[in-house]
Amino acid sequence: MEQSKHSEEEILKLGKKLIKELELVYTGNTLARWLAHYLAELINDIDKCESKEEKNNLQRECCNIILEIWGKRERLPIEKPTEKLKPIIDVISLLKKNEHPFIRHRFLDKKNGSKNSNSSWLSFLKTVKNNSERIYRKSLISMISEELLEKDKEWIEEHGSFLSDDEKSVVEYLDSIREITISIHGEEEKEETEKEKVEKLFNELEEQLNEQKEELLALKKKIFNALKKKNKKL
Repeated sequence: MEQSKHSEEEILKLGKKLIKELELVYTGNTLARWLAHYLAELINDIDKCESKEEKNNLQRECCNIILEIWGKRERLPIEKPTEKLKPIIDVISLLKKNEHPFIRHRFLDKKNGSKNSNSSWLSFLKTVKNNSERIYRKSLISMISEELLEKDKEWIEEHGSFLSDDEKSVVEYLDSIREITISIHGEEEKEETEKEKVEKLFNELEEQLNEQKEELLALKKKIFNALKKKNKKL
């Protein structure tokens, strides 16, 4: 039933991908070594067939075995698609349980805020909302390496039909956040060291938090000054 959803060409391509992934964990792993050798032998035997009928039969048998192995991929000694994204998936799942904290509300629009008597609070809320969005995006994308995200994107591009919707959606979501972050800050003009990247990240996060604190202190001062004037009148 599974095989009817995919062409034999797609399944054999997946088999070759599994061989490559298993070869990455060859050292000291008997199961990985045996599985890689077994799959490679099956695929190679297809080309050695003398008759078309024999080739078709062996190809069908090979595809069934690949699908059976793929169906038990959780037990395979390889890095599964989105496996290292599990902490990110947990964060996103947690946020889905509640209303998104960065949803746009009408009362935060500029046209409404200018006429509102609580414009100081609105200004503070806008700063918190905008900065929190940036902090959220930067922190989320910094939880994973660019190389890891690219590897999972490769899985989707080459073998997406074998992956679940959840596996595909989380990679696409993170990639979109990464592109938003790049578009805001621009591409890097020079190659940065790992230390420079980390320093830059924390400097940016501190700037956002400091801006929120400054806005909070300004709001506090304004409100207390207003209270003083009110008390004097009384």
